Amino acid sequence: MTEAPTDSKPTTSEGKIDPVAFLSIIRPQNCFIGSLTVVAGFLMGYRQDPILNLFDILIVLMFAYITYFTIAAGSNVVNDIYDIEIDKINRPHRALPSGRMTIRQAWIYVAVLSAIGLFFGLLTGPWSTVIVLAFIAIGYAYAAKVKTWGLAGNFMVAFSFAFGVLYGSFVYAEQTMSYLVPVPSWLFFLTAFMILQARETIKGAEDVEGDRIRDVRTIARVYGFNVAAGVAALINLIGVTCYSLVWILGFASWDLWPLLILGSAIVLGAAIAPLTGPDDEKRLLIGSTLDKVGALVGLIAFVIIPLYGIPI
Repeated sequence: MTEAPTDSKPTTSEGKIDPVAFLSIIRPQNCFIGSLTVVAGFLMGYRQDPILNLFDILIVLMFAYITYFTIAAGSNVVNDIYDIEIDKINRPHRALPSGRMTIRQAWIYVAVLSAIGLFFGLLTGPWSTVIVLAFIAIGYAYAAKVKTWGLAGNFMVAFSFAFGVLYGSFVYAEQTMSYLVPVPSWLFFLTAFMILQARETIKGAEDVEGDRIRDVRTIARVYGFNVAAGVAALINLIGVTCYSLVWILGFASWDLWPLLILGSAIVLGAAIAPLTGPDDEKRLLIGSTLDKVGALVGLIAFVIIPLYGIPI
């Protein structure tokens, strides 16, 4: 395992706390969006097996949401700790490379966030807590070592985001004691996983220079930009297929077809853009941005689909 960085030459005083740094390092917008996957999974679990009163168990959904948010936030901090040398080149404005936060402060922050997440995870149920512990371990392992493995690291990032759908469905299933994740939740998981895996592949092409420092073996570094663009396109197509199956198999109302068309069109655009310029920074940025927007549209759809038609 890669040795964790230490504060050998801190550029800020040990006692100083920069609130903006503490907020920015967790990437709150990503944590907020990622946590919505928990809501989507929970609601889909309810839609497929509505034996409990939804309003009576909303408190459990809130606990699950907080759990995902804080664990994801802690994972983002761990990632920045191990990526500090890379970020000095790729993203020098971030909290650690800019010196606005020390490594010691960052580790304390990780401990606090993980403790909060584990506490609220315990409130959702014992088996859900096991999943939370696995999520914590995955985040640490990714930052410390797996990220340098390239494709495996990309898979872990995509899994960590998409996993919220399965976690939300399982939390609901634990309340009903069925312990089963419904088929549409698996399709939602695969859709998010594939789109984010494609985005990570494109980002690997964007970050080639910085990735040389830790010898991160991304597809772009090992096999070249053309292969990376082709792989990203293929994975995006698989994601669109899984997304379409949600409607084709009858898990979503055809009244919501605009969400199907919009999400699919955006992700297909993400697949095409890098192919037109595999080593062009602007086209790579367009591709990764479209994947991010497409994932967001899909997430909105995943929240709306189980709610559509529920009597209020």
